[in-house]
Amino acid sequence: MKKKASLLLASLLVSATVLGACSSSNTASNTTNNTQTSSEGTEGKETANLSIFYFDDAGVVKMDSPVLKKAAELTGVSLNNVASAGGEEKQAYNLMLASGTLPDIVSYYTADLNSIGAEGALEPLNDYIDKLAPNFKKFLDEHEEVRKTITAADGNIYAIPFVADGSASTGWFIRQDWLDKLNLETPKTVDEYYEVLKAFRDQDPNGNGKKDEVPFMQRDNVVGAYSLLPLWDAYHSFYIKDGKIVYGPYEDQFKTGIENIARWYKEGLIDKEIFTRSKAREVLLGNNTAGSTHDWFASTSNFNQSLSKDVPGLDFIPFAPPASSSGKVYEVGKRAQLSGFGWGVTAQSKHIEEAVKYFDFWWSEEGRRMFNFGIEGESYTMVDGKPKFTEEVLSQPAVNGYLVEAFGAQLPKMGAWQDFSYEEQWTNEIALKGIKEYQDKNIISNDYVLPTLNFTKEEQKRLDALKGQIDTYFAEKAQTWVMGGENVETGFDAYKAQLKNLGVEEYIQIYNDAYARYLSIQ
Repeated sequence: MKKKASLLLASLLVSATVLGACSSSNTASNTTNNTQTSSEGTEGKETANLSIFYFDDAGVVKMDSPVLKKAAELTGVSLNNVASAGGEEKQAYNLMLASGTLPDIVSYYTADLNSIGAEGALEPLNDYIDKLAPNFKKFLDEHEEVRKTITAADGNIYAIPFVADGSASTGWFIRQDWLDKLNLETPKTVDEYYEVLKAFRDQDPNGNGKKDEVPFMQRDNVVGAYSLLPLWDAYHSFYIKDGKIVYGPYEDQFKTGIENIARWYKEGLIDKEIFTRSKAREVLLGNNTAGSTHDWFASTSNFNQSLSKDVPGLDFIPFAPPASSSGKVYEVGKRAQLSGFGWGVTAQSKHIEEAVKYFDFWWSEEGRRMFNFGIEGESYTMVDGKPKFTEEVLSQPAVNGYLVEAFGAQLPKMGAWQDFSYEEQWTNEIALKGIKEYQDKNIISNDYVLPTLNFTKEEQKRLDALKGQIDTYFAEKAQTWVMGGENVETGFDAYKAQLKNLGVEEYIQIYNDAYARYLSIQ
């Protein structure tokens, strides 16, 4: 394994020549002798200072936070971050690989970790998990879907992942105050929804005497109007249909969906600036012109409070998805169980066992509580056997960001298990009610958030070559149709033919090959 890792590093040095040339002598000094010799700790236990690469959007993450200090006391393992300061995350990662000496732990995208793991840079963790990680092993035994997802194409586990908790993420919202004013019922079908949006357009529900209402808005310029596609059983990306992965924009049902969206857009039911508008919720709810949307529960429901003075009586609430044209009631948005981040141990490390035991700590009851809530007595207290955030924490405008910055809790690239109860404490009642309805009524579909698939090196190379041209063509053509620049009926066959020419069927097949491997893992 050590020889294989050395060969990999040699190849990485060649491929990263430019990046390596940009690195300074400081980079080499930071990545040489990264692991300090174990010594006797203050509490009489053996300690180890392990080097780690951890870089996020804000840059190099400090390892002296209250949470990580407390973990060091409990585990005997402290961390020393060797990520190069400055630049972007990918550049820092490549500089680390090009340095020639890897740290003990690498925290990064799990797909990349699996890739360098298959080349020998990371230690396979399967046996270590069985022998040294009882908490994480118990989790995997109880969550087969996670075990399958984190198993690389070669059958090994190279990274311990970040795992989210909860299922509901997004839902449909509507102006209940407008429904009440116009004496309308909450729409239960796509046809009823269409009639309500027309009423919002025509009957002046904001009462300003102007026809300025925007019946449907969407803040995501990429998804945009395509968030309406499920109303006609269509979708804008990959999803599972009859046990196979299909590409939504290549399905015949997409034609029906995009035709109806184009009609709604022409009729003024959809925000005319849906592909370009910035901060649609802030702008359109703020000027009392927005009627409905599909978006995240927590952030969208918060506007009822934040805009209460500017828009008196604003009552923007979740409602069950309108039944589609085929009569199905379902929600395509689902909280992804795996974020795509995690951490692994390099094959060069002299402290693989210590690292695995450290990883496992975060899956224990105490470790999980620290990861989610921080330090008892400082960020939370125990009430009836459950952690409850202090008022100081709950008063923050961005609770999650505050936990990361002040305590080092909720670090998103650690291999740990989130606890949804941490989020419940700072989510308002409107959102919680919507989340409960969607979850209790089993509205959320499992078919529209694919498991994280692991591709071989050859497959990933082909995906990289195909994805850009296919996605770009779809986006350009679909936007042209929505905005009326071309007729869907006359152009759809040629559109499908061009997708085929661009390799969409190979694109789909690669996904299905990886999905078949995922399903076959025992």
